[in-house]
Amino acid sequence: FGSRHVRKSTGDFAFSLRAMATISGRVLRANSLPNKDLFSKDDPYVVVKMFDADGNEAGESRTSVKKGNNVEWDGEESVFNFGNAHLEGRIQFQVWDKDLGPDDLIGEAVVPLSAVPFQETEMLLSLGFSRKLSTAGKKTPNGTITVRVMISNHHNWL
Repeated sequence: FGSRHVRKSTGDFAFSLRAMATISGRVLRANSLPNKDLFSKDDPYVVVKMFDADGNEAGESRTSVKKGNNVEWDGEESVFNFGNAHLEGRIQFQVWDKDLGPDDLIGEAVVPLSAVPFQETEMLLSLGFSRKLSTAGKKTPNGTITVRVMISNHHNWL
């Protein structure tokens, strides 16, 4: 069943059937994160957000804060589960560094829900590149995040 939106009109009555799903998974690890803190190790955590077909935020989950540039999460603090997800939507993984002041965004990865498999699958995602140039004048990578994710499909009348 693909991601699609079906609209039928019968006289003055219009209805639509949108593909709906439940997205579930776990944040497993983040690797090769750049140093954001000057005098200590980074304190990364992950914010997982789901967006509907119109780009509205439809759910949020967070991991616990870890210490280091190569970190792993296990247990319930790394689980996310979003029901009533539009298959036309997307899921966003943002890695943040916890600070005393405002937290620093390390990087993010966005996956269209239509690209999420129906069986649990481990995905290695790039967190993009830093806006700051290295001493060699090149953009440096923000590291990677590894997640285990799956989609469970169901129908819903809107």
